[in-house]
Amino acid sequence: MSDPRNLLLYGAIGAGTLAILFFSWVPNPNIGLLPIFPAWLGKWTNANGNLRTAVPFLALAKMGEICYVGTPNPKQKRTILFLGLAGVVLVAELGQLFLPKRHFDWADIGWGLAGTSLGMVAGYGIKQLWARKSSV
Repeated sequence: MSDPRNLLLYGAIGAGTLAILFFSWVPNPNIGLLPIFPAWLGKWTNANGNLRTAVPFLALAKMGEICYVGTPNPKQKRTILFLGLAGVVLVAELGQLFLPKRHFDWADIGWGLAGTSLGMVAGYGIKQLWARKSSV
C-alpha cells in the first residue's frame, strides 16, 4: 500500500505543476488581472516579472525535498525532482511560443531552476533542523 505522504506529495506537486502551466499559458502576461488573484498579489507578480517564476518552483522543490525524509535513494529522488521541475519550466516556456502576447524567455528558465535549487537547499536545511531536534 502506498504511503499517504507520497500520495499527498504527488497530488500537491501535480496541482502545483498544473497551476504553473495554467498561469504560464494565460494569454495575457498581466496575470494580476485574473479575478482569482487578490489585488496585492497581482501587483507583486506584475512588478517582479522573472522572480515570480522562481516562487512556485521554490515551494514545490522544498516540499519535494522535505517529503524525502527517510526514503531510500535520496540522491536519485533529488535528481528526479530537479529534472522534473526543470522539465516543467521548459514546457511552460515552450508553450508560450504559441501565444501571441507571451514569449519564450531564457531568464524565466534560469529563475525556475534557481527557485528549484533554492527550494531543495531550504528543504534539506529544514530536514537537518528536524533531525537535530528529534535527536536531542
